[in-house]
Amino acid sequence: MSFMSASVTWLGLGLTVGTAGLVTYGLAALPCGASVRQEDAEAVCRPAKRTALALGALGIAAFVVGTVFLFLDLTNFG
Repeated sequence: MSFMSASVTWLGLGLTVGTAGLVTYGLAALPCGASVRQEDAEAVCRPAKRTALALGALGIAAFVVGTVFLFLDLTNFG
C-alpha cells in the first residue's frame, strides 16, 4: 500500500469519525433543550457527550495520521 492510498484512507476515516462525533454531540444536546427535568436531561446527555468527545478525538487522531502519510508521500520518503 502506498503512502498516498494510506493517507486518503486515514483522512477519510478521520473525517467520517469526526462527523459522527459532531452528529452524536448534536443529538446529545437535544434532550437538554426539551421540556424535561434538568436532572434527567443531564443524566442522558453526559454519556452521549463523552462518546461524542471520544469520537472527535479518534477522528482528529486519524486525520493526523493521514496527514503524516500524505507528507511522507509528498516528500517521496518511501
